[in-house]
Amino acid sequence: MVETIHLRDTIRSGYRGYVASRPVRGSSFPQQVQNLVLRDYATRNGLHYLLSATEYAMPSCYLMLNAVLEELPTIEGVIFFSIFMLPQKKARRLEIFDRVLAAGCELHAALENVVLRGHEDVPSLEDLLEVAFALPRLPMGGRYEKDEASAQERVRDPFWSALASAL
Repeated sequence: MVETIHLRDTIRSGYRGYVASRPVRGSSFPQQVQNLVLRDYATRNGLHYLLSATEYAMPSCYLMLNAVLEELPTIEGVIFFSIFMLPQKKARRLEIFDRVLAAGCELHAALENVVLRGHEDVPSLEDLLEVAFALPRLPMGGRYEKDEASAQERVRDPFWSALASAL
């Protein structure tokens, strides 16, 4: 039995999946695997899962996301494969969050197991996204490895050079 929500005389049913054709945070996931993750997430959380919209592979393309957002009056929310499928521009993300919440919907991210249910959830989601988006701009891209090759890289890195000269 599928539970529906009546809002403004519209019957809403289910959560539309949203998967990627391009890498998510530098890793590629087959669409079949993404859909399995979404289906499992929906089952574990008692959500009625609707088939996924698949975003185009071109960088910074959000045509399918925009189509899903147009669907908000008829669905209960969206289940993203990953929260990192959202645009990197904060203003655009906040616009999406506002649109989802204004429609009385929820935004779920299956991989990170996070949910946007209300405006009070936005700051923690934004913190998560901002930190992740800042990592590549840190020395060595936010990665500190202990192997010999990365030790040689550190010698050439201005951060490590400045640190070594300060000691």
